[in-house]
Amino acid sequence: MTAQAASVRKRHGVVYTPEWVASLILDNALPADPGALAAAAICDPACGDGAFLVPAAERLLASLERDEALGALRRMAGYDIDGEAVARCRARLDAALEARHPGERVEWNVKRRDAFDRAAFRGDRGRFTHVVGNPPYIRVQHLEAARRRRLAGQWETLRGATDSYLIFYELGLDLLAEGGTLAYITPSSWLRSDSGSRLRNLLAASHEVARILDFSAHQVFADVTTYTAIAVIRKGGRAQAIPVEKYDGGAFRKAGRIAVDPARPSAPWAAALPSDRARLRKLAKRGPKLGEVAAIHVGIQTLADGVFILRLADEETDGASADADYALCRANGETLRLERRMLRPIVKASVMKNGRDPARRVVIFPYDESGAPLPEERVREEAPRVYAWLLRNKARLLSRDKGNADPRRWHAFGRRVSITSGFGDKILTAGMNLRPDFQRCPDPAATFYSGYCVKPFPNVDGERLLEALNSPEIEFFIGQTSRPYQGNWMSYAKSFIKDFPVPQRALR
Repeated sequence: MTAQAASVRKRHGVVYTPEWVASLILDNALPADPGALAAAAICDPACGDGAFLVPAAERLLASLERDEALGALRRMAGYDIDGEAVARCRARLDAALEARHPGERVEWNVKRRDAFDRAAFRGDRGRFTHVVGNPPYIRVQHLEAARRRRLAGQWETLRGATDSYLIFYELGLDLLAEGGTLAYITPSSWLRSDSGSRLRNLLAASHEVARILDFSAHQVFADVTTYTAIAVIRKGGRAQAIPVEKYDGGAFRKAGRIAVDPARPSAPWAAALPSDRARLRKLAKRGPKLGEVAAIHVGIQTLADGVFILRLADEETDGASADADYALCRANGETLRLERRMLRPIVKASVMKNGRDPARRVVIFPYDESGAPLPEERVREEAPRVYAWLLRNKARLLSRDKGNADPRRWHAFGRRVSITSGFGDKILTAGMNLRPDFQRCPDPAATFYSGYCVKPFPNVDGERLLEALNSPEIEFFIGQTSRPYQGNWMSYAKSFIKDFPVPQRALR
């Protein structure tokens, strides 16, 4: 692969598909009956160099008589934004055809096209019986500005920091004829994430999800860490009880069904066996959801923790002294004497044990009491030592968000989230845990990062809530509804813990 091709691959979120995965998807998408296969019109809207189209063509050539195979090949189509990949795909298809029927030629309908431009596919809508593929995995906000503008208003599944693969589900359904089959491998996050809620709504209302093959924490791709699943979808019908199988490293095993709630189709979709589903129903009846009795916030996000979050120095070891106006901080092997007025205590939720952060930390906090960023001039005047430190790191701060940081706010955090909500009484947890690990923060003057906080409403007994959050019930609930990671780690993100039913005894 050339350096230019590698750069294009990274920029467009390309993850190449192992042959066995492509074969598995084709097994689940294409009909085994030669008569039905002869009528197929196959499309891959993110075809790359032909990971799906080439083995699909080989199946057609091996299973059908010459004229039937050529007819199906002429109906086949592939599209990709990478012109070099499109050229390689055509060459590979030529080679497959030559191997079976020497001298035969097909004018391949494999073209360079931006799949995010919905209007470009207007003439292909309803044209195909089968859509297969491995769409690119990239956050929409990381796309070039011109491509982001083309997305605006075009896609029903587009929401906030949407992953691009969600749009490909919508495009694939556009391209399918009624009753046609779509089979993709994508990140499995759409089944449970907030960003996938619109796709779940769309599928529940108008399409049949025939099968989910979940790779769970097993890593399919050698060069990237991602948690994937194969979805097999029929255009038309409704998503109701969806069979799910999970991969154990050697084979897929039945993992129950996803029972789609008609009243809340966008709620997270999780497979459960009948006994587990009964336990979940019983759990749901015991009290309100956590999100109804507490505020849940993510920690601050500076996007430059090494600049803003500093360890307090040890006076004996570091050979300097602090006072009422200045704190000694360690950064990059040096000791900084910084104005306390611009610092706040901060704890790292992911390393707290028994309510204590093992390292003493402070965060440079260039904000007023309302959470508005202080003007640069005010930081310079009120805390010249802090300002000098930030100025030394200005280039790094401006490089955040791939160089798209606001130059007027270069001295502030990279994200405007939880600026003030992290202060006060709170229960903290990491974003991922092996088992429930909620800790009460002992310092209300401290904010936090690297995790989530739960701030009970006045009618909630904090100690009993903390007990419930560390109970076997929430471990079961998270195991059934959350997202798994390698090593049996589970996500404890807000989107999952907010629906945990809180027992009535925790309410005053």
